[in-house]
Amino acid sequence: MTSGRIRWAQLPEAVRGAVGERLGASFTARDTEHSAAAGIASLLELESGALVFVKGQRERVPAPGAVLEEDDSWWGPGWSPVDELDLEEAVNPHLPPSAPRVLWRLDGNGWHLLAFEGVAGREADFVPGSPDLAPVCAALAELAPLPAPPGVRLPTAWDRWGYYCADGDRELLAGSRLLHTDPASTNVLVEDGGRACLVDWSWATVGPAWIDTALWGMRLVSTGGHSPEQAWQWAARVPGWTVADPKAVAVLARAEARRWHDLAAEQKATADSIARSADEWAAFITTRNRI
Repeated sequence: MTSGRIRWAQLPEAVRGAVGERLGASFTARDTEHSAAAGIASLLELESGALVFVKGQRERVPAPGAVLEEDDSWWGPGWSPVDELDLEEAVNPHLPPSAPRVLWRLDGNGWHLLAFEGVAGREADFVPGSPDLAPVCAALAELAPLPAPPGVRLPTAWDRWGYYCADGDRELLAGSRLLHTDPASTNVLVEDGGRACLVDWSWATVGPAWIDTALWGMRLVSTGGHSPEQAWQWAARVPGWTVADPKAVAVLARAEARRWHDLAAEQKATADSIARSADEWAAFITTRNRI
């Protein structure tokens, strides 16, 4: 279980009761390991066989005097995991058709819960030769042309990676497309029919469309065991990759590697190997593009 995560059975009885009333049917709950912005993440199966995925966070306790000014960075002193839950709810109506939709939200008894259509699928397999790779390409292609939703304030790619870039690189990460920004295998569910669904949009961002493809390429190396050249060949199947500014792609890849090294310093056992793969992917892109 992810650090800080609690189990369904550990939720207050009043919270579990409210969910039962909202569903109007008996159900069984299975805790899941993967989901950002979640203190609780459980898949509920109703008597009918229908699935509902519920994630949530404890009630936010604002830091004293925390105010996010317009000219502050996105993650100001008052930011909390509940904000990520709010963001995911706001962006949900604008997601690609394959993404699970929000069904309802419950707030009370010290918790905020968000319920989604449950996906009867398995975690994607990123290894070379996997039949899941083409469906993942299709999911990224479905996302690539979507604009950032109007009226929804999202962090920018510069908010996400600017800390790891030079000041002059800001324009290289500018864009107006909706991004997922965490295409790890745990966030891609493959249904029985072969369709891949991107889930967990709590880190939705606005930027150039090729960023998700670049991040997927790194995951093909780190999780799937692809060589960088193999990962590049798969990335090239996603629209927009081959016409992306080579310098911008290299800047993003190096920034992502630096980010993983910072994470590795905090939680070495889980992030160190990914940091090394990110280095390998960034070095390949830099060399290939002669940056």
